[in-house]
Formats: sequence, C-alpha cells, structure tokens
Amino acid sequence: MDIREYEHHYDLNGQATVVKLVRDLNKDSFLVDALVPLLASAANVEKSNGDWRNLVLQKFGILVERDDQGNEWISREKTLELLKILNLHDAYRSVFEEPGDTDDDDNGAGFDGEMREKRSLKGTAHQLGSPLKKLKPAETFQTVRTFSHDLNLASPLAVQLAKKPLKTFQPEERVKLEHLLQHILFPDDQSIQFETALQNLEDSYPQTRLNLDIPIDEHGNTSLHWLCSIANVRLTKDLIRIGADRLLGDMSGESALVKAVKSVNNYDSGTFEELLDYLYPCLILLDEMGRTVLHHIVITSGMPGCASAAKYYLDILMGWIVKKQAREVAGDADLIMTTVDLKWFISHVLNARDINGDTCLNIASRLGNVSIVEALLDYGADPRISNNSGLRPVDFGAGASKIEASSANADNGATVTALGPDSAVLINNIQSLINTISQDYDMEIKQHKEQLSKLHSELRTQRELLSSSRDGLAQARQLRDEHTQLTEQVSNIQQAIGEEDASFKKVSDELGINDQSLDMAEFDADEPFRIEFIYEFLEKKLEAEYSGDLEKFLGNASLDDLTAQLMEESSGQEESIPPAVLLRARICAYEKNEESLNKSLESVRQKQADLEGRFRRVLSLCLKIDEDKVDDMLDGLLQAISTEDPEDIDTDEMQSFLSKHNV
Repeated sequence: MDIREYEHHYDLNGQATVVKLVRDLNKDSFLVDALVPLLASAANVEKSNGDWRNLVLQKFGILVERDDQGNEWISREKTLELLKILNLHDAYRSVFEEPGDTDDDDNGAGFDGEMREKRSLKGTAHQLGSPLKKLKPAETFQTVRTFSHDLNLASPLAVQLAKKPLKTFQPEERVKLEHLLQHILFPDDQSIQFETALQNLEDSYPQTRLNLDIPIDEHGNTSLHWLCSIANVRLTKDLIRIGADRLLGDMSGESALVKAVKSVNNYDSGTFEELLDYLYPCLILLDEMGRTVLHHIVITSGMPGCASAAKYYLDILMGWIVKKQAREVAGDADLIMTTVDLKWFISHVLNARDINGDTCLNIASRLGNVSIVEALLDYGADPRISNNSGLRPVDFGAGASKIEASSANADNGATVTALGPDSAVLINNIQSLINTISQDYDMEIKQHKEQLSKLHSELRTQRELLSSSRDGLAQARQLRDEHTQLTEQVSNIQQAIGEEDASFKKVSDELGINDQSLDMAEFDADEPFRIEFIYEFLEKKLEAEYSGDLEKFLGNASLDDLTAQLMEESSGQEESIPPAVLLRARICAYEKNEESLNKSLESVRQKQADLEGRFRRVLSLCLKIDEDKVDDMLDGLLQAISTEDPEDIDTDEMQSFLSKHNV
C-alpha cells in the first residue's frame, strides 16, 4: 500500500484548523476521517449525538469501503466533490490535477450537466482499465463496418427480448457446424485461413446448409456466444460476416455481448471496444429477466476479482456510444447505428428496469461498488427510480448529495447545507421494508426447501427404479445371450445328429442292415463301428494264444507289442482307420455307456438285495424264527416245495416241515 498525506491549514470560524488528507495511491482513494467533522459542521449536525458520524455519511451520500484494519476509504471523485462543498477544492487542486487536465473542471462536458470532474469518454481501451493498454498504439477512429443480415427491426427503435435459441435443425447441419469449429479452433495446419477452412467444409458437405445459429451446448449457447466469451474477435467477425445472428440469446435470453462482459477475457486482452464494433446490435436486447447488458456488467462487478473488468467494460461501452457519432460507417447505416445516441441510451438502457423493477444503478447501490455507482451517476443514471419493493438507489446513499444540491440550487442557489429527510422516518421505512423482505425471503426459503425435499424424494425413487431397470436389463441381456448360445448348441447338435444318421444309414446299407435286422437278437450294435483288420487281428490273437480267455488276454498282452505286430501284418491299411477325433468320440461314448450300464447293474443288485431282505423277513415271520437262521433253512424249504408240476405240490409235507420248526 502506497500512502501519501497532504496537509492544509485554514481558518474555520475563527479557529486555525489543519485538514490532513490521506491518499492510497494504488487504489486512488482517500480516508474519509478528515472530512467528516467538517461536513458535520457544514450540515449543522450535533456531535453530541452518538450516531452523528453515520448521519453525516447518509446526508452527503457517502459510500465507504472498509479495509482489513477498519479504515474507511472513499473514491477520488467523491473526495473532490466533498472538497468543493467545503470550499477546499482550490487548496488541494494540485493533488487532483493530472497531466492534460485543465484548471476549469467545472466547464467540462458532462452527462445531464452532472459530470463535474474530468472523465474522458473519448479514450479507448488503451487509456482505460485494460491490462494491455500499454501494449497498443494511440487511438485512431476506425471505420465501423455494418452488417444488416440480422437487423430486420421495427421503427421506432426500442429495446426488445433476445431471440429464442433454435430448436429445429437437421443433424447434418450440426455435424457440419461442429466440423467447421473443429477446423478453425483447433486446426491441423496453424497457417490455415478461415476462407480456406470454409471452402474445405463446403467441399466435404456440398448438400448441407451451414447453419451458424445452432446451439452447441445444453444452455442454448451458439458458437458466437462462446467466441465472444473467450475474446476471439477475429473469428467473431468472420462468423458475423458469413451470417451469424447477433440477436440470438441462450436459454436465459443472454446475448453474445452479455457473455463477453460476464468473463474477464476481453478485459485481459483489451478487445472489448473492437468487439462492440460487431456486437453493437446486442445493446438493445433484454434477457428473460428483462436485464440489459448494463445490468450484467453491474452484476459482474460484484463477483470476486471482476470489479476492475466491470468498470472497464462500463467505461468502454459508454465511450463507444459517445464516439459513435464521429466515426465513419462502411456500408449502409442501420436503424441501430442511426438511432442509438447518448440520449436514447440513457432513456432506454441506462435507466431500464428489469422484472424486479431494478435499474443497473439500483443493483450497483445494493452491491456497494462505489466506483461503479459513481460512474453510473456521472453517465446520467437516475437514483430516484424505485424497484418493485419501493427501494431506490438514493435509499442506499447513491446520488443523495447531488439530489440535495440540485434541490437547494433550484430554491436559492445556496450551497448544500440543508438537512436531508427525517432520518428516523427513513430508518423506520427501511426497517419495515427489510422486515417484509425478510418474511418473504423466509417464506420462499421454506417453499424451496419443501420443493427440494420433494425433488430429493422423487430423485431417490427414480434412482431405485433406474437401478431395478438396470438389473432387469442386465438379467434380460444375460438370458438373451444364454438363449442365443443354447440355440446355437441345439442347432449344432441337430446338425451333428443328422450327419450321424446319414452316416449310420449309409454304413447300414453297406452292411445289409435294415429295420428288421435291428430287432433280431443276433444284431451286434458295435458292428458298424468296427475296424475290420484290427478286429480280426485281435480275435485271432485271443483264440490262438489265450483260448478265448478275454481277462487273461487283457492282463498279459502288451499294447506296444500288439501295435507293432499289427502294423507289421497290416501294413497299408492305415487309411481305413477313422480320424482320431472320431475315435475319441466313440471311446467317450463307450465309456459313458459302460458307466450307465454299471449304474443300472448296481441299481438292479440293490433292488435284488432289498427284495431278498423282504422275503427273508416274510419267512422269518411265517416260521417264527430269526432272520439270520432263514438262510440255513432254505435248502430244506426248497426241497419241500420242489416238484416238476406246480399243481402236484405236497402241501402235507410243507405243513409237516413248518410244524417241525414252529416254536
């Protein structure tokens, strides 16, 4: 912080008084402490009143900015105004003079006669707040080139809502636009010109119209909105030249110029004034909230780190309005260019009210941005316009001193020493308004919370439904895949069965086997699958060397010896051997059949054992003996009932046998 102090001795009511001004050169602001006692004397405010300091600040419309130490600072312009009220301006003239200033600052041209201080609106971005102002040459009045393809406006000219984003367009048009943006924003060849890229695009999509007004995101922003936001003036000019609509807004009705002032890119690059030469039709547009570009500049000033950029945009825009009349126009002057002057702009834009009734000055006053408020007042903003809640900028101290000064001068030309409105009544009115606003706010918060809770509940329900649907979809996809796989497997099996049936029929025909022979007992199911020369070799071997004893043959014969002997005796017959995969399949089938037969045999044996156990129990009950003794009596029982003719059974012998063993 670069601090400088200025002292001045003068006589106040017969007393020697020292006025010490403290200035922050970095911010070009002054401490208000030295002026408050003098202003209290000028306004006849009793210092015995504990709130006398706030009364003074209110009566003279002083907006202060407090630093971290609690010091209260006011702007350079406000300090100069207060010094004039105290007739101390001449004593500090050297402090406020800058190179190029004249001694008579009261004769400088102002807006509505209210600009007392020198504010050069004929400067460009090079003299104002842009960070690149030292990198650019001195101002020259360049010719304004107009484009009228999108300016079908009714006369007399009035502010109007921005056009709605396009909703109907062809998919091919979007693809063509995206292709163009890809090539001009991220070109493969850095030296490619816009005209070349455009021609290449037409060659690639000769049957599709190039529609530059298609929204490229979900908020309804067009390519022109994005280029203005990133301060790409060259491509902005090219798109406007080939037909981009400047009167289009996004989903909120915000124009391309509003997008430009909502970012600091044009401030950092110093391109805002040049951008205005192509986007000036956006000056007459309103968004869905009824806000002008000035409303958005003021709102931007309240964002962190954007105050300087907003002040730069405001000064450049107002300077462009003033200079416009002196600039040459290349082409036909449109309705906006011929109608929009400072008077029209102040009446229709500077003092325009949004749907809440707020002017840009009203919003700036509530935000407390002193430099923006002072600038808007100097440009002609009316501090007496109230919003829908009855609040005016003057209620926040904006322009209060000027209103009092103009009222006093209208009566008798005296200096501003009269007291303002009754502070108690004003405070009560403001308190009543604040209470009403607080109640409305609490009610709206409650409604929003209830709505938010309901939305959260619906969101949870929808998430559960979505999760359930996803699970069902995954299960359906799995079933579909399984069904497809099973269908393919069934098809393959049916095809294999058909092939095997055809092969079996062919072999059966060759062997002379028909349906009747299949029912004969001597039919050998293995015969079609035999390899004759191997079967005959093994059969001869079994009979000659092992006398037909298969178990002995399997236990003693060596597989390697058999293979070698077979290959020696049957050389040249290897081609009749089926493929290995077919042999493995047959072996696998035999093994499965054997396993199935073993299971069937085991089942029969188990059933036979169960049946024997039941018979044994029946006999034990009939003979009245233990079950373990039944087996010893079976021979005698069988002999007693044995006969060649079942009708000649000797029942007497059986009864005698049973009576002998009856206990």
